[in-house]
Amino acid sequence: MAEDERNQIRKRQREGIDVALQIGVQFGRSKAKITDDFKKVYSRWKKGEITAVKAMEEIDMKRNTFYKLVK
Repeated sequence: MAEDERNQIRKRQREGIDVALQIGVQFGRSKAKITDDFKKVYSRWKKGEITAVKAMEEIDMKRNTFYKLVK
């Protein structure tokens, strides 16, 4: 009985996901994008004018995101 209920839940969930995908809903976290501010700060950081920590503070970006965009 519990297994049937779980299968029913999964079926309804899959139907909802399929409908959402058909109308264009995006799932998951949005991708980090390179902005003009990032480009300016990145060039200053690359020249050695500022530290990476200072660059991250200026553009209000987390460490992982900063280095992901640098890569």
